[in-house]
Amino acid sequence: MAVDLSDRVRARARMDYVEPAEKRGRTRFSIPVRDLFDSLVTNDGFPRRNVPQVCDALRSQKFLRRYGLEIEKIEGPPSQTSTTVVFHYRFQSAPAPIQEKASGKNVTHGDRKPSGSPIDKIYGLMKEEFAAYGGGEAFLKWLRTDPEKDRR
Repeated sequence: MAVDLSDRVRARARMDYVEPAEKRGRTRFSIPVRDLFDSLVTNDGFPRRNVPQVCDALRSQKFLRRYGLEIEKIEGPPSQTSTTVVFHYRFQSAPAPIQEKASGKNVTHGDRKPSGSPIDKIYGLMKEEFAAYGGGEAFLKWLRTDPEKDRR
């Protein structure tokens, strides 16, 4: 039985993006269509004209349910079927981070914060403020300005 092209897309996405994110204990990750498509063409003999199929497979309920994912946002053109599209996902139930022993201490890898930590309480607190200034870098630039110095 031949493997469906969409199943090949989902399998490559799992291998190259979903599993590495899980292993690192990440709660969020992104899949740039261009990178996945190039990998499919190079490694799996995927047809070059099938970019829309790649995008459709990455937003399919079959893919999302199988790996417990939610799409947070999709960046790219309005058609959302281009190599310039980037899918941003989050795991519905956060995967456990990888624990390693280092100097007798547990070291947690990934972008997850420990449950119940004080950081959890303030996570995302400045999100709206950053957005109002055009992002974190612009906010810091504004923060570092001295209005008194500018008046002289």
